[in-house]
Amino acid sequence: MGDALEGTPYRAVRVLGRGGMGEVVEAEHRALRKRVVVKLVRRALAHDPRFADRLQVEARALAAVSSPHVVAVLDLGQTPSGRPYFVMERLRGTTLGEELERRGPLPVAEAIDLVRQVLAGLAAAHRVGLVHRDVKLDNVFLCAPGAAPGGARVAKVLDFGVAKVLDGAVAEAAPGAEPSPSVPAPAYPTEAGLLVGTPRTASPEQAQCQPVDARADVYAVGLLMYTLVVGHGPFAHVEDALALLRAHVVEPPAPPSRYAAQRIPAALDRAVLKALAKRPEERFESAEAFAAALGRIGAELAEEDGSGGAARMPEAEAGWGPQSRAWFEARPEGSSGAGAGGGVAAGAGEAPVDARLFAGLTLASTVVFSVLAALVLRGMGVW
Repeated sequence: MGDALEGTPYRAVRVLGRGGMGEVVEAEHRALRKRVVVKLVRRALAHDPRFADRLQVEARALAAVSSPHVVAVLDLGQTPSGRPYFVMERLRGTTLGEELERRGPLPVAEAIDLVRQVLAGLAAAHRVGLVHRDVKLDNVFLCAPGAAPGGARVAKVLDFGVAKVLDGAVAEAAPGAEPSPSVPAPAYPTEAGLLVGTPRTASPEQAQCQPVDARADVYAVGLLMYTLVVGHGPFAHVEDALALLRAHVVEPPAPPSRYAAQRIPAALDRAVLKALAKRPEERFESAEAFAAALGRIGAELAEEDGSGGAARMPEAEAGWGPQSRAWFEARPEGSSGAGAGGGVAAGAGEAPVDARLFAGLTLASTVVFSVLAALVLRGMGVW
């Protein structure tokens, strides 16, 4: 390919993706030899002020958000041929969509951790007056373990290309911190009556082309949480775009536990369904509130796993009836507290047996069997 960044401080290395409005390329700073990612307006649209405005709003919006869970913007400029561009940090890893396709549904605790990181990034955006409006698996990047201290995997929210700048938004700053830069409203705002976002993850108010606020992102994250633990969203059975939008507006979603192959805590069912409420005022009031609820659920799961007193039911037994579950989970009095099924090598669910009692019973049964055998042989005249 030709160097789309000729005449800038950056050298294009390879194309990472193309969309209707622009393209994304991996690039290298010519002097520093540092790899970055550059987003440019498509060549054919470079001189349309609407697209240049949209790209600049996205860049300035990202620059205004200070969070380790939102991709960082490093530079903003224009090529000599007139193509506006902005520069982002180069991330290593996969999108959540790719991760789900590779692994299938994620364990509940892991999914909660990743979704709370997404909510932290969105909360930072909401504080400066930005609503993402397109939160989905492919817009969340899961950084490779080596990219974070301690080897932890960090989730970062990407692509604020259709973000909504709320009217009258004022950037907030933590005490003692420098104020965040303000986010300018687009000079060419989205026309009324147009759907903004992706039908599969649109909130009911987006589906009806109504005004949105931060609770539209809460809805989208509810869909994200659902999909991560189940493997698909609540409306996976709907294919037609118009029918899908109608489902968001009127069809009650089933709880994740109905379709999941793993145990879903009742509290998580309730939290996800609250995030997916049709009316914004019935959802969590903010990304922080949703994250706090998930944090409590995650802490309860960690306590269960650590104490062993309420061990998780194996996935294969998730569909058992109440009596079978009660038998599986039962423990004899005076046991050490290890959950049922803890000793897999000895047989899941078996109660411990006293070794001396077992030996005595074995000896007694051997003596009885010997006496009976002797009597039988004597009766037959053999002995």
